[in-house]
Amino acid sequence: MASPITINSVPNEILISILSFFPSRSLLPLSAVSHRFSSVILRILRQRLVKAASLPDHRLILECYHPADKLSTPYLYCDYLWTDGIDDASTKSAVIEGQGSPDLSLSALGRAYSHFCPVKQEENRRGRRRYPRQAEAQDDGQGSTGSTSKFAGANSHDELPDAPADTVYLDQGELFSQLCTVTNLVKLGPKPGLFLSHINVNDGLIRVWRDWLAAQATDHSAAAQAPILWADTHQTVGVRFRVQQISQLWENMPLLMEAMDEPPVIYRLVFEELVVRSGRLLLMVEASEKQEVTTSGKAIVIASM
Repeated sequence: MASPITINSVPNEILISILSFFPSRSLLPLSAVSHRFSSVILRILRQRLVKAASLPDHRLILECYHPADKLSTPYLYCDYLWTDGIDDASTKSAVIEGQGSPDLSLSALGRAYSHFCPVKQEENRRGRRRYPRQAEAQDDGQGSTGSTSKFAGANSHDELPDAPADTVYLDQGELFSQLCTVTNLVKLGPKPGLFLSHINVNDGLIRVWRDWLAAQATDHSAAAQAPILWADTHQTVGVRFRVQQISQLWENMPLLMEAMDEPPVIYRLVFEELVVRSGRLLLMVEASEKQEVTTSGKAIVIASM
């Protein structure tokens, strides 16, 4: 009598074809069925991450602003750089061939991050100031005291002319400032500002402390890399800044400076990198594709103020 056919006798190719119809969120519980299921699901998820990380049909946009600047802050497009454990040449070729390195597990995929570079949009290349009168007075003061070269030198330190940046103002005695950080995944429409789908990846808050800003602004070591500031406790999304202190009028008033333990100060935060947990990004890509199917024929408009 012939032995009964079990799931273990099904060829891998057929098992992969069946499991490929499941969304990634539904595949994770199935990985506990057996070692074979775990191996096949790991292969499927690796292949999906290779495709999703580079976002061939989507764009990641970042909004990072002080709460008072919510309506005036333009969003930034984020260009893909690389993904941990995926963009290594040997790992990527193994993933494509369906083998993969033995040390790449489901837990390792869960810890992987995709890295992006925030860039300005063409229509949002104008500067913006939260306190225009104060900034204009500062510019006039720099022109009269001859400190313009110091300000220009700070801005030109290893920085591209169009590098996106934000400004942080700390009043006297203020210990920190907060930046709302919103990351969205969109599928571009036929015209700028028109999106076929729009999925929120993360909505968090970054707190920048006075002491941390001062330490980062004085550290000009070429080998030093600024730490990532996380927007949530689960470390799903983080931003890396380069900090520059802007020269101020109070530097020319030593008596006033001595009377203030924590004087008002202005810092410039240059966006260097956005990191997103790859597993979260994969789930949002699948949600975006599902949203596009259910809202076919409609477009979402996001206009910059």
